[in-house]
Amino acid sequence: MNLIPNILDLFSILPALILAAGGVFLICLSVLFKTKEFLIVRYASGLILLIALASVFYTSFRFPGNGTYFGGQIENTIITFWLNLIYLSMAIGTAAIIPRILKNHKVEFPEFYPLLLFATCGMMLMTSGQDFILVFVALELMSICLYILIGMARSDLFSLEATLKYFLLGSFSSGFMLMGIAFLFGGSGSTNITLALKPLIIAGYQGNFAKIGLVLFLTGVAFKIALFPYHAWTPDAYEGALTPVTGYMATASKSASIGLLLILYTKLPMPLAETTWAWLPGILALCSMVYGNLLALKQENLKRMLAYSSIAHAGYVVAGISAGVHEEALFYLIVYSFVSLGAFAVLAYLEEGTRQVTFFSVQSLSGAKPLTAIAINVFFMSLAGVPPFGGFWAKLFLFQKLAESDTLMNRILLIGGVTNSALALYYYLRIGIATFMSSDEGEVTRNHSAPFSIGVTAVVVVCFFMVALGWFLLVPGKLLAIGALQYLSSY
Repeated sequence: MNLIPNILDLFSILPALILAAGGVFLICLSVLFKTKEFLIVRYASGLILLIALASVFYTSFRFPGNGTYFGGQIENTIITFWLNLIYLSMAIGTAAIIPRILKNHKVEFPEFYPLLLFATCGMMLMTSGQDFILVFVALELMSICLYILIGMARSDLFSLEATLKYFLLGSFSSGFMLMGIAFLFGGSGSTNITLALKPLIIAGYQGNFAKIGLVLFLTGVAFKIALFPYHAWTPDAYEGALTPVTGYMATASKSASIGLLLILYTKLPMPLAETTWAWLPGILALCSMVYGNLLALKQENLKRMLAYSSIAHAGYVVAGISAGVHEEALFYLIVYSFVSLGAFAVLAYLEEGTRQVTFFSVQSLSGAKPLTAIAINVFFMSLAGVPPFGGFWAKLFLFQKLAESDTLMNRILLIGGVTNSALALYYYLRIGIATFMSSDEGEVTRNHSAPFSIGVTAVVVVCFFMVALGWFLLVPGKLLAIGALQYLSSY
């Protein structure tokens, strides 16, 4: 194997290279140009993210195309293409929302932008990497950046508490993953994902080592996804972080962790149906749906409610992965990411600094800010799965695939998913009752005076478009069609 990378290798990770180099460049800019609100750093970060987004299309459709590079260490596929688009889209949206929030909280933190780029770079390498060591290093790059971003409001005790909890539980997660990699290496003699998983079908100590290693590694991944019972950090971290950072964690970070699980399950050396590896994530998914929705029912704080509902939504996607459903799970991730980003963007706008946004504080919002009330209701209705919004179609496509299977686990997951979707309607519909049907005026309605924000408005409009029409323009079958175009473009 040639250990010296060639031009194909370098171009295969061009988006990640742009983000990494751009992050270093932004650190230098933040030191040299301490202008008002670090405008140069902000605009430069937006430009770098847009260039990286364009490079994802270039490397997938033009040069070098999908395939394996760096001696099998990197693999670009249709799945990584869509995942990279999610990461960059969520990063661009977060960068557009954050300036107003930093100003309201009186936080001077120009390092936010390079950390955002580094975290996104880690996500890309985490799901493109085909070696457990590379995956782990990339995951730690993402995690360390998120630890800092959660705690960047250093004068806020809730923010510091949130980052400490996330750091401690993230460290446990890393320990499980490292131990799992060690066992996988012990059973196969390789850290390559495909080779390390091969002993799963072999009897004897090699198979036992691989099974123990995969269980430990999946435990670490479950921490990052926030599946029950590894979810303990989620409500406090989501509530304590600044709202745009919470939105970035709920979309890009969660998509990266679920994407890693999806890629792992495409590499298993045996059919998935009716195996332990289908039941293990299936049980976690079912428990996550039930627990996330039940706890969300009694939340009054909208941010904390979205935190618990994100646990349930992770359960829906993991249920699909445990059933061997790939395109539909990917489509669910795309829709959920845009819906959540839009919801958190509206919440960030309504908070206007340190205000807590609850069901009571947004009562009669439609009278004072009708467009804002319509937007937040559309996003919440989509999360609930109300037709004709994107969330309904995402659930429909996923549950339809589960219904086509005759295995016991998939039947249980289908019943659990439909039942929990009906249960979730209660707390999602409360926002409509509060904003449109309440006779009282909430605190946000009475005192909201935040000026117009171009960044927040642009993000909400794009997310609104994806929720309202995205399901029509982009469905799981079209994901496959674009994959075929990528294949043809490489010849």
